[in-house]
Formats: sequence, structure tokens, C-alpha cells
Amino acid sequence: MRLLKLILLALGMISLLISLLPLGFASLAFLGVLADVGPAENREMGVQLLSWGLPPFIGGVVLCALGLLAHATNHRHTHAAPSTASNNRSTQDL
Repeated sequence: MRLLKLILLALGMISLLISLLPLGFASLAFLGVLADVGPAENREMGVQLLSWGLPPFIGGVVLCALGLLAHATNHRHTHAAPSTASNNRSTQDL
């Protein structure tokens, strides 16, 4: 389970890093500073770069969320077990 969490988080972070470049260029294109062309061409480049950057960004967010969710559920179960075991031992000792 630990390896699965690590793989999910690593793939999510790699995907997020890959998406940063096209999304950054898309923001520059929408601001009109990416190329020395007219506003229509800049907008076209921005839409194209946005379509390249959004799928890896969404996938990275989903993978990171799944990895963190797996970590939280495993972390909760791991800490719940010793406390119930200590409660059972203390009642058995009495």
C-alpha cells in the first residue's frame, strides 16, 4: 500500500510539473505577450496551449488527491488500532 501511495503521488507531481510549461505559455498568450502577432493569433495560441496543459494538470490533481486520500485512510487506520489495543489491555489487566 505504501508503494501505491508513493507511485500515485509521484505520477501526480510529474504530471503537474509537465503541465506547468504549456499553462504558463497559455497565460502569456492570453496576456498578448507571447508573440509579436495580433490579438486573434495570440488567443489561438493560448487556446491551443491551454488544451495541451489542462489534461495533464487535471490528471495530476486527481492522482495527487488519490494518493493523499490513500495516505489519510491508511494513516487513520494505523493510529486507530493501537489505541483500541491499549484499551483492551487495560480492561483485561483489571
